[in-house]
Amino acid sequence: MKSLIFIAPPAAGKGTQAKMVSEAYNLVHISTGDLLREEVKNGNTELQEIMESGKLVSDEIVLDLLTKKISSLENGYILDGFPRNVSQAISFDKMLTLMNQKIDYVIYLNLDKEIAKKRIVGRVSCPNCGNVYNTMIEGMEPIEENLCNNCHVSLVKRKDDNEEIFEVRYNTYLEETEPLIKYYQDKNILYEIDSSLEKQEVFKRIKEIIND
Repeated sequence: MKSLIFIAPPAAGKGTQAKMVSEAYNLVHISTGDLLREEVKNGNTELQEIMESGKLVSDEIVLDLLTKKISSLENGYILDGFPRNVSQAISFDKMLTLMNQKIDYVIYLNLDKEIAKKRIVGRVSCPNCGNVYNTMIEGMEPIEENLCNNCHVSLVKRKDDNEEIFEVRYNTYLEETEPLIKYYQDKNILYEIDSSLEKQEVFKRIKEIIND
């Protein structure tokens, strides 16, 4: 039973790689956000009130849901969105120890801040076919300015794909999540990959780590 955690700054392609690894190795992709929404759907009114009020869901609740989910699995899993900080990582490790389990691989998708910013701020997409382009990255621009190569309709930009929101997200990552790198390095389960590479090359390197 293989278990993985991905650590990555914004725009490093964590979601894409998690999906590819999940499909290649038949691993369950566990998103803590999905777990919480599923619990609300199943009638947990207390949790619903917490989420609707905009308050943060406690680590205890998240860990309880993770315990239930992981103990029900026959194959391995990829954890997405948790742990977000060292405190959560310590609690999660204690939980796994009680279950006689452990994390096998922590994949750190390293990406330079300026490249991450370009990936987000320059991102535009076709509202018709969903094709994604980037006006700030060479080779990813549309052939005609602001027009989809396939549909020839005007490209759109997400409201939160701007420099101000990127800075907030990146600073949160530096403060909260980046310290996890040393935490897992000290446990000798951290593997660093250059996420500026083409996504298939990143995937190939992740497979080399898992297959080793």
